[in-house]
Amino acid sequence: MKAIVKRNPGMEGVGLEEVADVEPREDEVKIKVSACGICGTDLHIVKDEYPYETPVILGHEFSGIVELTGKQANRFKKGDRVVSLTAAVTCGTCSYCRKGLIMLCPKRKSIGSGVNGAMAEYIVVPERNVLSLPANISMDAASLTEPLACVVRGLMERATIQAGDNVLVSGCGTIGLLALEIANIHGASVIVSGTSQDKNRFEVAEILGAKAVVNVEEQSERDVLHLNGGKAFDVVIECAGVESSLHTCLSLVKKQGTFIQLGLFGKRVSFDFDRMLMKEVNYVNSFATTPSSWETALTLIEQEKVDLEALITHKFSIDEWKEAFRVSFQKEGIKTIIQPNLS
Repeated sequence: MKAIVKRNPGMEGVGLEEVADVEPREDEVKIKVSACGICGTDLHIVKDEYPYETPVILGHEFSGIVELTGKQANRFKKGDRVVSLTAAVTCGTCSYCRKGLIMLCPKRKSIGSGVNGAMAEYIVVPERNVLSLPANISMDAASLTEPLACVVRGLMERATIQAGDNVLVSGCGTIGLLALEIANIHGASVIVSGTSQDKNRFEVAEILGAKAVVNVEEQSERDVLHLNGGKAFDVVIECAGVESSLHTCLSLVKKQGTFIQLGLFGKRVSFDFDRMLMKEVNYVNSFATTPSSWETALTLIEQEKVDLEALITHKFSIDEWKEAFRVSFQKEGIKTIIQPNLS
């Protein structure tokens, strides 16, 4: 089968290969991949800024159709539409696993980094990780269930956004726009910031209900505060994963406000912790997902509370993988997906 494999450092260490087909073990499910999104984590892996095993098939944001099940995997049948949690290997016995915090398990290995992922025609995953899809979502949009679950984890499980909160979302990629949608669900008033490169993303943010959008290369922090009635923000959500965004968020959050970190930097950055202390800012972050955040994400999808289709701007076959990654690195559009079985 065809797969996008990371074997060596750098972009030159990634390539489309013909690899052996996969077969499920007794407790596994074989899934024919319908769509796999290119995530910021995939880009960090390509640039060797995020831990990974080698060689490894990339990709963890995916949807697919059950193809085959192992002898002990009896919850699903051929043809079922599914998604899967990313933590493929966990110990199951540590304190984190027992609390459902599987991404914090010290022995955790995730698809697309620790074990083979979904940028391939087929993938096998443990049956315990597989979840059925609501009937009212396309397979393309379903591939965004994982990033939606990440935002649910950060904004609904780790932090609290209340009706009437003034919220700044810094960064308007997939995570930032999903954060906008979740904040809107809670009745917040949301301003989204980005750069000149984000013109098309600003348009989507406005469609999705942003109160205003801000180009930080053209507008000052004072301009942002003016849009918020001259007040600092109750909640700031850092989704850009760049150092300048980090500083802006700290500057614009109110005293005793909430600072939520969702962006991944891929490197060490500087941060003014003394200023955070003197403002008594509540700092919250989150890493990946929990089983409960996936369940909530699927409920939001089923109830049509979120729009995932609006975030998909580019679709490529697996043979077009180089262009797909170029588009993602250049931040053209919003979410780029690869369709490994596109005929």
